[in-house]
Amino acid sequence: MADYKTPGVYIEEISKTAPTAAEVPTAIPAFIGYTETASKNGNNVINVPIYLNSLTEYNEIFGGDFLHKNIDISLDKNKNITKVEFEKQFYLYLSLRMFFANGGGQCCIISVGDYAQDIDKEKMDTGIDLLKKENLPTIILLPDAVLLKTKEECYAVQQKALMLCDKLKDRVTVLDVYDGYKELDDMDDVITNFRTGMGINGLPFGAAYYPWLKSLFTTDFSFKNVNFKDANGNKVNLENIVANPVQITNLKSATADSDKVSGFLSNVNGDKKTLKTAFNGVASNLENKKGELVYKLNVLKNTALNLLKLRNNDLTNSTVLNELTQKTDANSVFATLLKSLYSIDLAIKTNAIDAKKDFTEYQLVKETANTELAAIKEEAKLVEATQPMLKNIFLNLDKLNASVKQDAKDIEKNFDKAVYENVKLYKTAVGKIYDEASKLPPSGAIAGIYAQVDGSRGVWKAPANVSVSNIVKPWVKIDNEQQEALNVDTLAGKSINAIRAFPGQGNLVWGARTLAGNDNEWRYISVRRFFNMAEKTLKQSSSWAVFEPNVEMTWVRIKAMMNNFLTNLWKAGALQGATPADAFFVNIGLGSTMTQVDILEGKMIIEVGMAVVRPAEFIIIKFSHKVGGGEE
Repeated sequence: MADYKTPGVYIEEISKTAPTAAEVPTAIPAFIGYTETASKNGNNVINVPIYLNSLTEYNEIFGGDFLHKNIDISLDKNKNITKVEFEKQFYLYLSLRMFFANGGGQCCIISVGDYAQDIDKEKMDTGIDLLKKENLPTIILLPDAVLLKTKEECYAVQQKALMLCDKLKDRVTVLDVYDGYKELDDMDDVITNFRTGMGINGLPFGAAYYPWLKSLFTTDFSFKNVNFKDANGNKVNLENIVANPVQITNLKSATADSDKVSGFLSNVNGDKKTLKTAFNGVASNLENKKGELVYKLNVLKNTALNLLKLRNNDLTNSTVLNELTQKTDANSVFATLLKSLYSIDLAIKTNAIDAKKDFTEYQLVKETANTELAAIKEEAKLVEATQPMLKNIFLNLDKLNASVKQDAKDIEKNFDKAVYENVKLYKTAVGKIYDEASKLPPSGAIAGIYAQVDGSRGVWKAPANVSVSNIVKPWVKIDNEQQEALNVDTLAGKSINAIRAFPGQGNLVWGARTLAGNDNEWRYISVRRFFNMAEKTLKQSSSWAVFEPNVEMTWVRIKAMMNNFLTNLWKAGALQGATPADAFFVNIGLGSTMTQVDILEGKMIIEVGMAVVRPAEFIIIKFSHKVGGGEE
């Protein structure tokens, strides 16, 4: 009670309710890997944890998928395709798409580098270290780790994540098996290598899944990105080994034209600026505004001259262009391209005349102006009046440029399609490339399933017997006998959860174990994640008691709060037992959990026990013959 010294009426509010415990989120993964870009509001966000809720947000900050520029197709002596290799690969973006496709929501992205860099163990380690100070993530995902140069580097990164989870005890790591796409005859070696490489630390905080997935995602590429090589690794020109090389020759010519047009229109003024960037920017003073106006008019002049040069000198040297534009078919894609270029010329010439007129007036004003403030203001008005006209010219040019670029791309695609439909070897190569690009480690999909099950059932429900969305099939087909070796490891207990295809049911996650498969306490990932949630919730909700008097009244409030939280979980089906007393206990008090010495040392000790539900992993139905005619 307050010490009142002044006469009057005072109001005191007395709290009659116990503090409450709010359940913390359980399925917020942190993706660590490489992205196309990493910029938010103009600031570089490499090695900065960014939280987002959709792929649209991701695209704005981190860009999109990696586009394969060099794809090697190896051929044997009989011209059969033996191997498809990408110059580079990155899995974070597609894993994130798989996360959202399977029910994921909020997540954290830590970009440790961009696509221009090689995947590096030290950078992946740095990303994991950044999570030490992040309280929100509950799952760690490392999809790019399986692309490290050696399996030993991959295992080292994965071990580091497990150690962090073991230290913080509020998150788990979902692991991809290195080389987890290999066929059945390699499976034993792949699994043995993984188990050996993971060591024995932090196993209850990790769950591994096998095999990789054949996803519905693919890649965008064209003929110019594909390199054919013979058995000796030497480059092969496809037109030299197919029956009808004319179509390939035409495609290469069209591709060269398309690249020339697209490259030029991205840098029409020769200063590495697009028309949009050339127009953008507001000058801070009058002198800069004058210079800006002169610069913009020079851009228009140079654009007109360069476009004419491109049309008259460069494109017209193309035999393919000449042949097609001379045809009577007015709808020729090349004719459309040429018409678009003429349209730009005409627009520039027309607008440039007006611009020159306005600029001449501006110069006259400038010449007659004096240093008086009034004259300077008049100049400013004229410069400002010129801006809307210039903006309109630049916008129209930008639209025309976009149209020409699209025309050029359509040209290339039409010829590429013709080669695809008529050259069997190229068609086969495209199919092989799509297959290889669809190969994806499963961790992103699994994290999405965790989020889906947590939302619909609860974190205590095992995330298994659930369909995996956006995949065609698991990369390797597994039967019951093969799964036995995955599910039970008698030596080290490192269980690996299978993803299997079942006729009439689809592609299902068929396992829910941690890497501590021989541990009766922490065998199941749902039990581990439930304890993570409960421990973190009760820890955070008890923070109000720090520095409170360590007496009976405080103990009663703490116990009431925890009892209420655990009772609600029991009602929801997370804890087993006929009554709350059978499902959990909360003990606190002098002579129960604390001694007088503990209290003197400032310790408040609480004991919590929970009987968490466990999945029925093996359902056994026993049958016997019943002998008729008698009573049992």
